Amino acid sequence: MFFRLLFLVVLCGGAAFSHAQTDSIQTQKLREVTVTGQSARQRVTDGRLGSERLELSKLAATPQLFGETDIIKSITLLPGVHGETDGAGGFEVRGGNAYQNLVTVDGATLYNPSHMMGIFSTFNDDAMGRATLHKGPIPAQFGGATSSVLETSMKPGDMSDYNFSGTVGILNAKIAADGPIVKDKLSFSVAARRSYVDLFLKLIPEYKNTVMNFFDVNARLRYDINRSNMLDVSFFASRDNLAISDLMGMHWGNIAASANWTARAGDRWRFVTTGAFTDYTTDMSMDLMETSQRMTEYIRTASLNERAIFDISDNHMVEMGLRSELLRVKSGEMEVNASRQKEIRSGWQNALWAGYEGTFSERVSLSMGARLSVFSAMSGDRFHAFEALHEALPDFSSKAYVDFEPRGSVKYNITRCHNVKAGASLTTQNLHGIRATSTTFPFDRYALTSSQVKPERTAQYSAGYAGMTADGAWDWSAEGYYKSMDNVYDYRDGMMMFSRVSLESLIMGGKGRSYGMELMLRKNTGKLTGWISYTLSRTETRIDGINDGRWYDASNDRRHDVAVVAMYDLNDAWKFSASWTYSSGRPLTAPDAKYEISGTTCYYYSQRNGYQTPASHRLDLSATYTRVGKRCTSIWSFGVFNAYAHYSPFVIYFEDDAEKPSGTKAVQQSLFGIVPSVSYTIKF
Repeated sequence: MFFRLLFLVVLCGGAAFSHAQTDSIQTQKLREVTVTGQSARQRVTDGRLGSERLELSKLAATPQLFGETDIIKSITLLPGVHGETDGAGGFEVRGGNAYQNLVTVDGATLYNPSHMMGIFSTFNDDAMGRATLHKGPIPAQFGGATSSVLETSMKPGDMSDYNFSGTVGILNAKIAADGPIVKDKLSFSVAARRSYVDLFLKLIPEYKNTVMNFFDVNARLRYDINRSNMLDVSFFASRDNLAISDLMGMHWGNIAASANWTARAGDRWRFVTTGAFTDYTTDMSMDLMETSQRMTEYIRTASLNERAIFDISDNHMVEMGLRSELLRVKSGEMEVNASRQKEIRSGWQNALWAGYEGTFSERVSLSMGARLSVFSAMSGDRFHAFEALHEALPDFSSKAYVDFEPRGSVKYNITRCHNVKAGASLTTQNLHGIRATSTTFPFDRYALTSSQVKPERTAQYSAGYAGMTADGAWDWSAEGYYKSMDNVYDYRDGMMMFSRVSLESLIMGGKGRSYGMELMLRKNTGKLTGWISYTLSRTETRIDGINDGRWYDASNDRRHDVAVVAMYDLNDAWKFSASWTYSSGRPLTAPDAKYEISGTTCYYYSQRNGYQTPASHRLDLSATYTRVGKRCTSIWSFGVFNAYAHYSPFVIYFEDDAEKPSGTKAVQQSLFGIVPSVSYTIKF
């Protein structure tokens, strides 16, 4: 039924109006740097290996699902990054899964940043200011992620003028405003978005009692206290609601808030103090065959971070900091009719870190750092609440883990237009997300590091080359990497997320490895611009007790990923864009045989992820027509998602073959065929 609902609401279009909307953020006091565009020279000279300062204007020009600009969908067009599945909101980087990414907005952490089962991300493009993706050696200031860091920031409000925008579409509506509260002193910025799919469903008698909607809100206050002090306060909230009559209900969302105080001491010292809070909740319920079931989870974090930056000279800089974070995780609360089981656990992690960036002569640049982290798994009734009907209390005695995490990279300029880079890093993670299915439903299980579950540890080694033409018209890059992973977790054979409330009894830990190569070619000038990216990779897991202790393809293994993006400016009025993506199939566990017990069909599985789903690929097209008038500018946008209607797999399940009783057939569920879209925008 869910898939039928999705097809019913695949209608695209919209109308928008705006006033004095800007596409960039002004450089603020206190030397805050915001990257709104990036030339070939900037990309080639960037000293950090595997870091992408995202060009939001370029990403916004790529074709998007339902006409929505989506930063997460856009970064999957970059090498080494791919989406999970069609209709999924997560992204995977260099053999890591979506839970091994750290996603932040103004210093606050977001979990599962997606709407409508991953069809949209929670990032409203009207609220976005800047974004950076770290997929190589992660800067020392970041912890709690073994794959990548997506660092984002909301737009600050204009200190001198008011700006308003609004968008009305078939699926959702948006509104945004910013401006001064006290001119040149205090500004605000706010953006909100809500869908109204429910209105369409109410027109169909069969679905009139169905709920399917989402909303998100972004708000930011900036206060320039004086020439040396600035305060930013940010708030973010998102919520999804999906309910089918009295049969099923699914709800999830984030609430995040942060305060950032930036201060200068003289010409060389800067201090940034950040306090942040996040509350992520999920709630899933079903009422079938006189059985009522409900599963609720949450992740709550509160953190305090102090960062100090010292400019030694124009070419050398050091930074250091302290971070303390409290985590409280409800790994699961299960209610079946009148019975209830739950487990709630807490942890405290602290870190001391330092980093250095410098340039030695015109040839050599160095970036290095280290992080000393301590995670304390807490015990006692206050920190570990456990209720179970048929399970004994797991061993959850207090335990502390100390990890040293060095990381660094070096760049050597062969010439002004060519350089080579190499880097290495060691990272740890103490919040473990365990994928329940091959899809991206937001109801997976989470576990904190404990006396039984050890921290995930990843060592990454990478090297690369970057070059450009003398005029910057073309640039290219090639990077290779190898990752060794310890304490990666997967479900035991025959276990599912609802089998037991104690997650330690469901999972087993072992080793993982990933290695690959990333290639990219960009064209930056002329009427036709764009890029081609290709990623070759392999990701494997070995866990004693699973697959007979042999290496098997990890669930997120993708052997080949290709992205081709083209943007053509015909004239001042007409602009065209296209993107084609290809991803080889994902590993799949399929039955090798079946048998019957008392009339019930049982399937036998001999190997984990021994098969592969069909490949996914699609072509997206868009065109925009802009007319500039004396009083306003109007823009027509046309788009086609999945232009040749290839049905990529979303869910694959197995059932008896009616034509061959002894056989079994695989059934593929897909989300989207060809989807056209039209939108109209007017700017004053």
